[in-house]
Formats: sequence, C-alpha cells, structure tokens
Amino acid sequence: MTQAVPGFESVSPRAIPEGASEIRLFSKCRNEILRLPAFLRHYRRLGVRRFFIADNASTDGSTEYLRRQPDVHVFRTEQSFRAARGGTDWLNALLSRYGVGHWCVTVDVDELLCYPGSESAGLVELTAYLDAHGYEVLPCLLLDLYPSGPLSSSAYRSGDDLDDLADVVRAAPFFDAAPYVRIPHHECPFFLTYGGVRERVFFPESRGGWRRRLHVTLYHRAILSIPLLRSIPWILKRRPAFPPCLTKVPLAKWDARSRYLNVNHFISDKTLPPESGVLLHFKLLHDFHARAEHEAVRGEYYDGAIEWRRYAATLKTRGDLTFVHEDSVRFEGTAQLVRLELMQDSATWRAARGERAAVPAARSAS
Repeated sequence: MTQAVPGFESVSPRAIPEGASEIRLFSKCRNEILRLPAFLRHYRRLGVRRFFIADNASTDGSTEYLRRQPDVHVFRTEQSFRAARGGTDWLNALLSRYGVGHWCVTVDVDELLCYPGSESAGLVELTAYLDAHGYEVLPCLLLDLYPSGPLSSSAYRSGDDLDDLADVVRAAPFFDAAPYVRIPHHECPFFLTYGGVRERVFFPESRGGWRRRLHVTLYHRAILSIPLLRSIPWILKRRPAFPPCLTKVPLAKWDARSRYLNVNHFISDKTLPPESGVLLHFKLLHDFHARAEHEAVRGEYYDGAIEWRRYAATLKTRGDLTFVHEDSVRFEGTAQLVRLELMQDSATWRAARGERAAVPAARSAS
C-alpha cells in the first residue's frame, strides 16, 4: 500500500507491496525529461523492479512522464533542495519508508550504474553474491563521459539509449582515464575521490604542487575529523576549493539504521566488498550550458551553488569549449574499466558470474 511521507504529495497512488523481494531504486528529479527514458530502461535491464522518485517541482513534463510508468512511484515536493541537504533528507525519508529489507539503488537520473560483468550479470546475481559474503554496499567511482565536440552540438535526444554501447559512443564516448586521487575520509566508504574531466577543465588549480596537496591533506585528515573545528568560521574561510567529489555508494542493503550522510556520496557504516563499480555520468550533454546558468542563479546546490557558478563562469568565456584532449579514452565496456583500475573485480565475483579469466590485482588507495 502507499503510505504518506511527510513533505511529499504522492502523485502516482498505485499500491506498493509490503515485504516484496525486489530490488528498488530511489532518486530525486528536477526537469530531467532528457534523460529519464534511458535511465528507466537501463535500470530495468539491470533488474530494478520498482522506482521511487522525489520530484522537486519539475516543469518540463518529467512528473507527467513518470506518472505514466507502471513501476514508478512519484512523490512531489515543493520544498527547498538546499534545505533538504541536496535532497539527502528526501532520499532518506523514502528509503526509511520503502527501502528497509531491500537492496536499494540510490542514484541521480544522470548516473548509470555498471560493475564488473554487468553486461551479462544483473543486480539479482550481484546482490546474491554480496549477501552470500556478508557485504552490504557497492562503492563506485563517478565517471564523467563527454562528447567529441562542443556540448552545444551533442546529438543526444530524449529517448536515445545511453546504456547501449553504440549510443554511448555516439552521444558521449570519451572519459578521462587518469589521474584520480583517493584521500582518507571519516565516513563510509572512508575515502574521497577527486579527478576526471570536470577537475581538469573547471578546477585546474586542484592539480597544483605540494602546497596544494599539503593543504588538502591537512584539511581532510585533521580538520574534518574533528567536528568542532569543522564549524569554526575562520577555518571554513580557509578551506581549499575542491572539485566535484567522485565517491559514490549507489547500492546498499537497507535496514532501519541505514542513512545517507551526503546524498549518495557517504553512508552510515557498512561492510565493504573488495569489488567496486562505476557510475557512468551523463551530466555533460547539450543542456549543460543552460543548466549551469540556471543553477548558478537559483543557488540551491551546496555552498550557494559554488560548483555551478564555476561552470557558468567558465562557459561564459569559453562557450565552444570541448573536453577531449590527448589523453581522452573512448568507452568500450566494463572490462576496459577494470583494466584501467577504475573499478575493481575479483576472482570470487568472476566465478560467481561464471567467468574464469584472471583479473588485475586491486590497486591500493593513493
């Protein structure tokens, strides 16, 4: 049955079975009609059986489109995205009501989950493997993909299939294979990951010398680990400017104690597996320019939308910007991502999905 969730209006009042053994997906949405058809197809193919979407006052037809989907439950809210801590509170509310006892996927609409062997092994197989070994989450790297030319000329249109290899290659075929840096963190999965194309293009100062590395290391290992220090204005003013955090925890076995701490970047303590996945991130399509301008003014994202303001300022002076450079790599599939050590495989998981070939040794955190 459908139950009321404080702060939401249920606009698709179809019944929700209690105790059903099914993989459920939770997301937030605001004006995502461009990506929604491919998003739903991708996760249905992986094995998601029911979707719970917090729709934040969409005006582009997203709400109406989602209402027509037989496996989607839409919860509309007019609340402030910023007041909900970037939607974290919305996701936790829906997960607490409808996710307990389930394996739950929690992702943004522009994030498509893949993991070693996901072309042939679905989420039912993966979660059975994780359950059998006592693992409770799958940590992931957020990997930005981008087109070969300016974003404004991207050929992707709503309804195209981002998760079909041929369409990935046509819409956004490239990514940065390196560098990516891991920094220890006090919240599960206990590391921060930085790097990739958005750091390279929009936050080039992040790749500075030893002074920058020392500043970042001291901030994360000393200041962030002491709650009292984190709230002192003098320290806040001197924190280093950070590129987007690429650490994600999109798949979790949910129980009554589970909570996301910062959207799906960090989660309450869980048992981690040796394997990891990747979220293919399709933020950089032809709507990115307009969205950057809009969100920079709206100011609902973290720290007054500081990240979106950086995007908008750069694009204002470099409107024909392209992201491809000499080290860009064309996407081929999950085996490629394992070879590049952007995700981790294991002999145990390979055996569980019926593959026997050797895999590269896991890379230690840098």
